[in-house]
Amino acid sequence: MQFKLVPIGHVVTDATHEELRHRTAVSKIIIDRKYVRGLKDLEGFSHLYVLFMLHEAPKWKGNLMVHIRGRTDLKERGIFATRSPHRPNPIGLTLVKLLSRRGSTLTVRGLDAYDGTPVLDLKPYDEEDSTPRPRVPRWWRELERESKRKHRVARV
Repeated sequence: MQFKLVPIGHVVTDATHEELRHRTAVSKIIIDRKYVRGLKDLEGFSHLYVLFMLHEAPKWKGNLMVHIRGRTDLKERGIFATRSPHRPNPIGLTLVKLLSRRGSTLTVRGLDAYDGTPVLDLKPYDEEDSTPRPRVPRWWRELERESKRKHRVARV
């Protein structure tokens, strides 16, 4: 079975790779004219899920194990236990803060998508989506702590 996905818009940003990775960037999502009516009432939500194509990811080569973030000093992990862009279906999903909506333009914070990235869908986030303390493996927590430490040092 195959599916055809049609983008509803695209990302506009001048954020650096580091800003995108650490989800500190402010970006714009420009929605195609024919979908603008579908944005009605969206501004009542503080956060949105953005689904997008990882259009710059290399074609998947069938690898089911990856070194997370390309770090060969770390143990390989199953691809579905990572956020690697190297996957069978290169679809990105990010929870963002909706800062504003002006016509067909959404301004958001935290989107980790490059300039020109095709946006596939938007879904509002509500308290039903919230999990107060999700379980994550120790290796994930350690990697995130390391990343945050490096990011703080880089900003100083």
